Amino acid sequence: WYLEMVKPAYQQSIDAETKAVTIKYFEEILKLLHPFMPFLTEELYHDELFGERTEMDCCIVANYPVVGKADEQLLKEAELIKGLISEIRNVRNTRQISPKEALPLSIKVNSGLNYENWTDVIFKLANVSEIELVNDKIAGAASFMVGNDEFFIVLNENIDLEVEKERLTKELDYLLGFLKSVDAKLSNERFVQNAKPEIIENERNKKADAESKISIIKESLTILG
Repeated sequence: WYLEMVKPAYQQSIDAETKAVTIKYFEEILKLLHPFMPFLTEELYHDELFGERTEMDCCIVANYPVVGKADEQLLKEAELIKGLISEIRNVRNTRQISPKEALPLSIKVNSGLNYENWTDVIFKLANVSEIELVNDKIAGAASFMVGNDEFFIVLNENIDLEVEKERLTKELDYLLGFLKSVDAKLSNERFVQNAKPEIIENERNKKADAESKISIIKESLTILG
């Protein structure tokens, strides 16, 4: 995903800063992998990509990367954006739409995520013609959910309402089953008493997320009739 994000446009050069940072990332990855793939990583570590190295500048004696504090919010948002891009690509594949054809994207934000911070990535990796924030569902559009947010792509073709209802019904059935399994865990006294607090909190978050999605899908099915 990272390489897709930083890859320059066709016949364009990558900017110097991005190239330098990417090479540094690659070097750190080689250090991380070295204990498990010593010969291959050592060979790559001395590639001309990294410039001239002294005789003692070897991967085997390089300082091992130190774990820092991750930006959990950024990682969470990135996963949502990756999910969004995958869903847009899925819309293309299922409807045999060329990757070269830009598609209009509308977003009904329920999560509070600021999509303006990610527009460049979405435009580049999903090839959308525009991004519009909306307050209501768009009837007749191809729709999907990522997290609790709803997305709509208005296509030139008419959407088969029966197929769309079938898709949503299957997703609803899955979520209802998932919610039932989570409820079973949370209603199990032995589980609640013995599980770590963070595990219980994670299950409660799963429950809230599933309930939110179920509500949204039921609303969509009501609109479809």
